[in-house]
Amino acid sequence: MKRSRIVRVILVVLFATAIGYGGRQLKREVGYNSVLKSYSQDLKPGMSRKQVEDYLAAKNVNFGGICCIGEKSALTDVTLIGEEGVVFPPLCSTKYVSITFQFAAVEPHDPLKAYPSDTLKRITIWRHYDCV
Repeated sequence: MKRSRIVRVILVVLFATAIGYGGRQLKREVGYNSVLKSYSQDLKPGMSRKQVEDYLAAKNVNFGGICCIGEKSALTDVTLIGEEGVVFPPLCSTKYVSITFQFAAVEPHDPLKAYPSDTLKRITIWRHYDCV
């Protein structure tokens, strides 16, 4: 009898922990989607890179460029919106959540350089890890 009671207590604790984690994760996801929605309302596909970057600068948003996310013809702008711990820390210590502003080149150019004339194609949430 004691053994089954211990097993039930352990299961209840595990279930409560999972529920708590799920609630926190849901809250983070709502926040990430809120940021995405805000950018998507103000920045529309077809806008130039200059317009998008001027908007981000006016809002004091830190961003940088990265190659080859989605569209391959132009550099993608990325801004970090969240960091999370990971389940298996020895290999990956942090999960980053960013917003990507994916552009396409209007004229042929070096895809590793940002050109003011590049046009915005899409804005997405991007999850990436810090792994060894």
